[in-house]
Amino acid sequence: MLAALARLLLDAVAPRRCAGCEAVSDPSICSNCAAAMSSLPIPGVRRMRQGSAFAGFEFVEPVRAALHRGKYGGDRRALQELAAMTANRLSGPRLFTPEAVVAIPLGPRRRCQRGYNQAEVIATVIAEARDVPVLEDLARIRNTRPQTARDEPTRRDNVAGAFAWTGSALGGAYLWLVDDVLTTGATAGAAAAVLAHAGASLVDVVVVAAVS
Repeated sequence: MLAALARLLLDAVAPRRCAGCEAVSDPSICSNCAAAMSSLPIPGVRRMRQGSAFAGFEFVEPVRAALHRGKYGGDRRALQELAAMTANRLSGPRLFTPEAVVAIPLGPRRRCQRGYNQAEVIATVIAEARDVPVLEDLARIRNTRPQTARDEPTRRDNVAGAFAWTGSALGGAYLWLVDDVLTTGATAGAAAAVLAHAGASLVDVVVVAAVS
């Protein structure tokens, strides 16, 4: 009761706002932004070395704004709603259900700064939608510099050797590797290679949005 009253008081003073457009909205993504997102085309499949990459959305507004709020602004609900929409848009024959889902890990420093790993939030929702487990044995073994504004060769150099598998052998498992955004694919490619080396037979990358 006290928590509900506190929430009502906070909403009166500082109402919740949509992560996509800043309109007053109890859901983290308002109905107008949700409709705009639903009307966006689903990006085409991108070929990767260990499998393929699938994205729920193009990295355009209001998806971009909502992802940034979730990633940098502490709005986990926005990430959860985007992940649920992504799972729905990628349902059906586009993707076979994996045996497990793995999130791209953050380094300790960046995770401490944000308080959580946005990829884990997204992966949890997507795994629940397909009723499969989330494996937590992919580790980032060294901190990397932000990938933003780097070209593809520099991105690949930046993440080379950044990941390690700390669990048991994967025994030919089919996995989904989940992240928030796919740009050049350098980070996902480096992580997928580690999973393949650990015994995964196929690693498909699943993201909320892809940069065209």
